[in-house]
Amino acid sequence: MNKFLLAWILIAAGSCGKSKATVDNTSLTDTSYESVFAVQNGWDIYTGGVYRYGPSIIENADGTIDAWFAAPGDTFGDKVLCYNESGAQTAVSLTAGHTAAQQFTSEAPFYAVAVACPNWNSTNSSLTLSLYQWKSDYASTIASGPLATIVYNNYQDNQNLQVAGENKFSAGSYLWILTDPSGTAGVWKKDGNIDGISNFKDGAATDGSYQSFILINRSSGASYWDQAAYRRSADGGKTWTEDAMVLKPTEGSRDQLSVCDPGVAKCNGYYYIGYTSTEDMRGVFNHAYVARSTSPGGPWEKWNGTSWGGNPQPVITFDGEADAWGAGEPCMVVNNDTIFFYYSWNGVETTETRVATAAASDNNWPAHLTLHGTAINKTAIKGSDHCDVKYRDDRKKYYAVHTASRLTANSYIVLWESPDGLSFNKIAEIRAGLKPYLHNCGWSGDENGHINPGKQQYLSYAYGPNWADWNTAWQPISFKLIVNTTN
Repeated sequence: MNKFLLAWILIAAGSCGKSKATVDNTSLTDTSYESVFAVQNGWDIYTGGVYRYGPSIIENADGTIDAWFAAPGDTFGDKVLCYNESGAQTAVSLTAGHTAAQQFTSEAPFYAVAVACPNWNSTNSSLTLSLYQWKSDYASTIASGPLATIVYNNYQDNQNLQVAGENKFSAGSYLWILTDPSGTAGVWKKDGNIDGISNFKDGAATDGSYQSFILINRSSGASYWDQAAYRRSADGGKTWTEDAMVLKPTEGSRDQLSVCDPGVAKCNGYYYIGYTSTEDMRGVFNHAYVARSTSPGGPWEKWNGTSWGGNPQPVITFDGEADAWGAGEPCMVVNNDTIFFYYSWNGVETTETRVATAAASDNNWPAHLTLHGTAINKTAIKGSDHCDVKYRDDRKKYYAVHTASRLTANSYIVLWESPDGLSFNKIAEIRAGLKPYLHNCGWSGDENGHINPGKQQYLSYAYGPNWADWNTAWQPISFKLIVNTTN
């Protein structure tokens, strides 16, 4: 325990007007737990590359644990992959006069084929994508003429270029081909060959598989950045169910770019999951959204501005600077029939957690939020990120944690306290026992966001020095028991 932490505990203990119990037989009258926790040795619960971060953790009455994380996104549409998803990825450059093509077979009628194409962040790269009915060989196929062709001038980096027809294409064998490259055009490729799929470079067979997919039904096939992963443990986080991607963006809606930063609580029979999304391709000017479900794994009904389901609308809309990160990263606490909805509100030079409240018994509570403004101002704390707030019944106070100096070797966790959940004071810095390069932490509580310090609780966070390649740590935490005696 560091000196600051030890000093704070001694001050807190002395301020209550009672002495701590000693080894004598003095009559015991009261027990409680310190506000500051210690981090114990733990283990990693995700090491699979990319990330699972920003955990929201519920300890259920039966001892099981539900957890939700931000996970990498995907592409829209019902699709069939034409490549090995786990294969190593490389970008294949296509210069003038060169081509890339792939022969595939669809067992069912399909709407389109999409091909993932990088351009190394250029703004002047172009490609032509054509689809052919497969004949007996490559040359015969090209000679037969295309079924559909589309020219992509100045396409976006990593765009999924798509060729489609007026109606669905029939089941059968086909070939797509990329031609007429300009600028810094290219195509993504994955290691590994797939049965029934052949790949060609300049008309000659090549190893690996170009990164394309068949869209069964009409869809943009566009990529989205993040989605929410869910898992469950029955043994204190030692083993988990496989991740299920339970909440995704809605294609063609305001949240179509991303569903990120899940924060979950339960009341009146519903799980409510808050999340972050934006309509800005730069990833700034975010807003906070919410959805609900009767099951921790969904399906989820998104708040549409007046009720649940359909076209999602923010519950908190950012109205600050155009280049600011904005609002999001929600978490919720349910206490005294009130939902406390906490969310980040980050300007260009400010970092805050704000709070809004509503009646938990109100079925449409997002429509009736009362905004209370800034609950925690983290602007002066370098490298601070979102707060995860919980309530302790034994102390009748709210507590918030967040990381600071995030993604650095000197990262740590800050603890805040509040008597009313509306205004918090910083009370401690937690440094011992943590991994370096940590960020976006969450801690456990019950379904209403309440912590029982007499029950084993957990801290989780992502960490690692390389961007978007993070492990996820899981560490038990302990609160020191205070046994008070009569004066």
